[in-house]
Amino acid sequence: MSLPMMKQTDSHCRICGVPNTKEVNASLRDIYDRIRDGRSTYEPLVFTSDWLQENVYDEESHEATMLAMERDMVNRGLCPGCARPDLSRVDPDDIMTEEEAQDMHEYWAEVQAERRAGC
Repeated sequence: MSLPMMKQTDSHCRICGVPNTKEVNASLRDIYDRIRDGRSTYEPLVFTSDWLQENVYDEESHEATMLAMERDMVNRGLCPGCARPDLSRVDPDDIMTEEEAQDMHEYWAEVQAERRAGC
């Protein structure tokens, strides 16, 4: 069964327990973007509505699709409940400086641009 996404009015995520405030969300995103393993640059698993209509016929295939998306979120370091960064297993030594993170994100942006261009 799919986990419910956190409503914007909820004060805490039901899955990770992190408060839902502007300050906390901004801090989570800042740290997430600086994690050395690059999880913030992983391309998300996305199913289009056309693909879903053609390939999801019953409850079992729907649950399998939802499980695949939830696992992808966890792999990218996001909470499957609220889709915000889950930093519970991040070692402080794995957090880059802002300059290191900027360099890494520029590199990944170039790689993705080349991939889209077919290089």
